[in-house]
Amino acid sequence: MSGSPASAPSGPGTDRADGAAGGPAGRLLRFVLAILPRTAAGRKLAAGAVADSVGSGMFLAASTLYFVTVVGIPATRVGAVISIAGVIGLISPVPFGRLADRVGPTRVYVALLAARGVGYAGFALVDSFWPYAVLTCVLTALDRGCSPLQQVVVGLIEGGENQARTMASIRSVRNIGLTAGFLLAGAVLAIEHRAAFAALFLGNALTFFVIALVVERLRRGLESPAGATTAKQAGPGPEQAGAGPEQAGPEPEQAGPGPEETGPLAQEAAGEPDSGPTRVRSPFLDLRFLLFTVSNGILSLHDSVLFLLLPLWLTTATSAPASAVSVLLAVNTVLTVLLQVYVAKFADTTARALRLIWFALVPLLLSCGVFAGAEYVPAWPAAAFAVIAVVLLTVGENVHSVAVWNLSYDMSPAPARARYLATFSLGVTGQQIVGPVLMTAVVLPLGTSGWALLAGVFLLAGLGLRATGGPRPAPTADHAPAPEPAVTAGATGSPASTDTPTTPTPSEVTS
Repeated sequence: MSGSPASAPSGPGTDRADGAAGGPAGRLLRFVLAILPRTAAGRKLAAGAVADSVGSGMFLAASTLYFVTVVGIPATRVGAVISIAGVIGLISPVPFGRLADRVGPTRVYVALLAARGVGYAGFALVDSFWPYAVLTCVLTALDRGCSPLQQVVVGLIEGGENQARTMASIRSVRNIGLTAGFLLAGAVLAIEHRAAFAALFLGNALTFFVIALVVERLRRGLESPAGATTAKQAGPGPEQAGAGPEQAGPEPEQAGPGPEETGPLAQEAAGEPDSGPTRVRSPFLDLRFLLFTVSNGILSLHDSVLFLLLPLWLTTATSAPASAVSVLLAVNTVLTVLLQVYVAKFADTTARALRLIWFALVPLLLSCGVFAGAEYVPAWPAAAFAVIAVVLLTVGENVHSVAVWNLSYDMSPAPARARYLATFSLGVTGQQIVGPVLMTAVVLPLGTSGWALLAGVFLLAGLGLRATGGPRPAPTADHAPAPEPAVTAGATGSPASTDTPTTPTPSEVTS
């Protein structure tokens, strides 16, 4: 990553000078620049994500201990509330997605961020069970509703080739922010005073307002009439200024961008609904998209392997020391920071994102074999096996995540993108509910057979993603829209850009 040509100035002797002058600091700076988004708007989104993740890290590390030991809520009741909130969070993205498609994704996203800020600040006032239970359930619903909307907002603000890199950058910097939040929470836990916890909750709440302000300012800047006028004036380059009649022909097509390019931003700024097709098939009636969603949820079981099964497996099924758990989780975090932006380069088109599914499957399947092998060797070899297995699992996890980010976005019709991505998120949420039971009741007790079963599940899920993902078929002749200037075309003649929605037929229903 330190040698990325896009992230550092070039020229004779530049690398040597940087290495001599900056040393480790210079390499660190180049690495940071390499994982940041390319655009100013993307870097602002990444900065907001850092603030958000620092607060989330503080809350995750300290909240449960606070409510059990300081407020005095029994641990069993805390666990029950979290489980109930998870079920509520399973369905909450759908109504928020419908609302976002009607009034604008960024408006709803900013409103949800502000509501989360108020809610998390409210935790500082909680002193009994029922306020804790109600607030936890409400905030879980808001949290899950925000997740798919973030993807839509990044697509609207960044769009095109920058979207994949920006989403990958956000995930990378979030891991850095979470680590910082964990460390800050450690100081609060050391103080063990109620006022320190209250300050932590208020600090976490403040981060939501920070990112809401960042997104709102980006929305106003990019969607303002002045900004649109400036873009139009600055759009034609010097080559077009002196263009002859042969180059004047395509201008009507360039002057009339589809809703994916400027429409949603300008319409949302004006408070108007999308002017595109209003009747789009409900994602719950789109069988191919549902199968893609289910397959992705199943392949996402690698999350339950890492965060739930790994600690239990390491301490009960191997001879490795229990202290290795923290090392293994650190390996996952560091690799995620290193890999996300790099892998995103290979998902710049729908076809390439689809091919990445194979590159995700291979390390995931190999990790199951290495995990199984660790159960038959002594302590330190078992620890080494575990490190190798976590590296493989992390590589597969990151490649899978980047691929499905792009595929799910491309497979979602533009007028209903928020609804489709909200539905898509149900697969991951379902995994968070089913995964813990599957890992503790099936994979862990079965030992080697359990890892073999999990590998088979991964394989079937990957095949399901390959079979259902990719560009949508072109509309039928009776309903085909006017030809568009696609950048590239697939072998079958399908449009390369799958952002263009399919034309609805009379049999399709409004979601």
